[in-house]
Amino acid sequence: MRSRNRTGRLGMLAALAALVSGCTAHIDQSSFLPPALEPPKAVLVAPRGYSMTDAMLDLPGLGRVHAVRLDNPASDTAIVFSGGNHSFVSVLSGHAAALAAATGADLILYDYPGRGGTTVAPTMDASIATGPAMLGRLREMGWIGSGPLFAYGVSFGGSQAAAMAREGGFAGLILEGTAADIAAVGRNFVPGLARPFVKLRVDPALQRFDYLGYAAAPKTPILLLSSRDDSIVRDRNMRDFGDQLKARGTAVTFVSVPGSHGTALRQPAALAAIKSFVENPSSR
Repeated sequence: MRSRNRTGRLGMLAALAALVSGCTAHIDQSSFLPPALEPPKAVLVAPRGYSMTDAMLDLPGLGRVHAVRLDNPASDTAIVFSGGNHSFVSVLSGHAAALAAATGADLILYDYPGRGGTTVAPTMDASIATGPAMLGRLREMGWIGSGPLFAYGVSFGGSQAAAMAREGGFAGLILEGTAADIAAVGRNFVPGLARPFVKLRVDPALQRFDYLGYAAAPKTPILLLSSRDDSIVRDRNMRDFGDQLKARGTAVTFVSVPGSHGTALRQPAALAAIKSFVENPSSR
């Protein structure tokens, strides 16, 4: 399951390591969105029993999104997977295999701007608009049907999954190693001795991307997966996120498992929780 993706890094934090040596660390649109990366040499492999369809999705006014459908002929459940800041579709074979084994669901993977041929602009406005537009296109193509639909987001991908799900139509939302409080997560990157001397400034423009509001808006049941050894999005950050969601009337299931950032799909307890949630999200 190890991959270059490292489902790893929230895009908004990419520049923090270089900034914390000063008095103020700035988190703005350029650090929030995924950076351009060198394409990996990995090749996506479909789980056993799945067929694979590769396509470029035309989103009018936005550009094109590279997406892959991994179809299980025996399933009408679908999961749209949003990877972390370093995610490429081509490195998600292990994630796909784990989700397929746990749920048997159809899986839809996609690339962020500048990767795999995706041409959507790397801007906040495009990021907000892409999710709903992409869902509409997936429905037109028949990749999403009348069966249960879930969004799974890891790290940076959690915000993308929430933006996708904000208008409803999802049976559940699964968020791993992610939280809506940018400043709180950013402080995790500041060395303990330096924290009294470093201020984090979050660009007010980022408030337009309302991660918490998007996740809570549809009142869709949410499964939060936290890794106890995660030093990027700490367990306490995710517990706080869960409390914020509950305060807005969202049904939240919180599961904490061993491991570091972006590794929950390696843990049997997490896979069992995902299986149970997908089978009956409304009971959580």
